[in-house]
Amino acid sequence: MALEKRVQMSAIDVLKRSAVRNPVAAVCLMICLGGGIAQGVFPGSGVSAAIVPFFGIYLVIAFRNIARVGWVLLFFSFAIAGLALADGIEARIFAEAAGRVVFLSALLTAVAFLRIAATQDPVVEVAGEFLTLQPPTRRYASLGAGGHLFGVLLNLGGLGVMLEVIMKGLEAHRHEMDDVVYEARKRRMVSACMRGFSSIAFWTPFGVALNLMILTIPDLEWAHLAPFGIALAGVLFLVGWLFDTVEWWRPPSARGRVAALTGDLPGWAHWSVVIVAGHILILGGAVVALDRATEYSFQTVLIAIVPVYALLWLGLRKGIGSIPDMSRRFVTQAPGFATEMSVIASAGFIGLVALEVVPVEWIADHLGWIATRPVLTVVLLIMTVFLTGLLGVHPMISVVLLAEVVNRIGVDGLSPLALGLALAGGWSSIICMGPAITAVVYASSIVGERPLTIGLRWNGLFGLASILLIALIVAGGVAAGLL
Repeated sequence: MALEKRVQMSAIDVLKRSAVRNPVAAVCLMICLGGGIAQGVFPGSGVSAAIVPFFGIYLVIAFRNIARVGWVLLFFSFAIAGLALADGIEARIFAEAAGRVVFLSALLTAVAFLRIAATQDPVVEVAGEFLTLQPPTRRYASLGAGGHLFGVLLNLGGLGVMLEVIMKGLEAHRHEMDDVVYEARKRRMVSACMRGFSSIAFWTPFGVALNLMILTIPDLEWAHLAPFGIALAGVLFLVGWLFDTVEWWRPPSARGRVAALTGDLPGWAHWSVVIVAGHILILGGAVVALDRATEYSFQTVLIAIVPVYALLWLGLRKGIGSIPDMSRRFVTQAPGFATEMSVIASAGFIGLVALEVVPVEWIADHLGWIATRPVLTVVLLIMTVFLTGLLGVHPMISVVLLAEVVNRIGVDGLSPLALGLALAGGWSSIICMGPAITAVVYASSIVGERPLTIGLRWNGLFGLASILLIALIVAGGVAAGLL
């Protein structure tokens, strides 16, 4: 009896702590979102310095939800900050780093509202299941497109939604397959989804990759890069499809041995994919239009419009009464964003402050010979992001450092567009392959496979082929004067 009472009291204490902790965490994130918009509207106001402590409070409140990778990057953030202070870093650098942390946390908060709206819309769930249940002849195309579309709309959360749908479908039909068939289908479907997801780094305006590059590379604009990025994403899609076709080709005698997955889908299921794509196009169009029509930056418009669109989406879909429900869900889920918040904000901070610790000028002096070799520079950039990613260095860090080195050297004939595509190429190729990269670790927890298995064994050859092809295309474009 006494034990039962203690268990009940413990559960009540947890609920009480959650009842306080979750709202405070949500308020801190909303302050970050408001601060991100404010620093875009009033540049130079120093508002970011006042907002960063609230982000720190959020991390303290949600520390139980921070995974190991988040703690590692937070540790390096403090270490880099300590070294920078010891070197007498200018306060201006810390102010810029604070602004980057505030913006990245604001971006993730804005996307969190979009994620809630999407996951509450049955159309999105139907779209995911429809793509998963396609027959083998269309499976790679459907799951690659699904990983890409859901990634554009929900970022890392979109990958999670697609993988959850895949595993749910496989488990529902587990009795129809032997172990060999089950493992083969899981590998094929998960790989297709991750390869489709990885290429969003080339162009999505709602992701961290492109926003970070726009912040880092002077004169780089999303509207200029996106068409080329979409084309490269299409090329990688074809490469992935070719790898899938060759790897999983079966002789005619073996075809049809296992029945296709089936599900109880509504008659309008095929339209659900069109609707999801429509949301991406409408939201992207609204951001671009307001960016052109106002004096504010692309990033400021983005973090202001995304939550508004999410509220309108859910309100029009389920009525005004759904808005309070979205707020409650945001409060409930707020501490759960701690890992991605800590990883992305830390990486953004490290990438900027490390420039004052790493001997960038010395590096630039010793790499001065690349100033007249734009083609070689592009190849070196792509390979460096890729190889450092294999070693566990997040592309957010390597991209910022490399972009700054190139900016200080001043490579003749290397346009901001070519620089952005090169860095995005390295980023995209390592996302589905690096065992220590967040997306691979996240996928492993859902799929139940080791990160080494998903990254190197399942996607290693695809990653190598894609990085070589991207290097060839981007370097060729620079050599021909097209980029």
